[in-house]
Amino acid sequence: MNGNRGKTEQKSERKTEQEAQWETCVCCHRKIRVVPDQPIEFRAFYIEGAGQLCYDCYQEIYGNRKRSQ
Repeated sequence: MNGNRGKTEQKSERKTEQEAQWETCVCCHRKIRVVPDQPIEFRAFYIEGAGQLCYDCYQEIYGNRKRSQ
């Protein structure tokens, strides 16, 4: 049983390391599954001059406007 516990801890550590590499919403500060080195042209909900937003904050601020505007 201790062998499984070690594997679980390793998975948790890897997940934490991966989460540390994710972008943060500039509005609510939640982690978003976007890596910082991803070009902004390929990001959803990125606002030039402001930064990366999460889906919820984008919807709250921009509503149903198209992202390409």
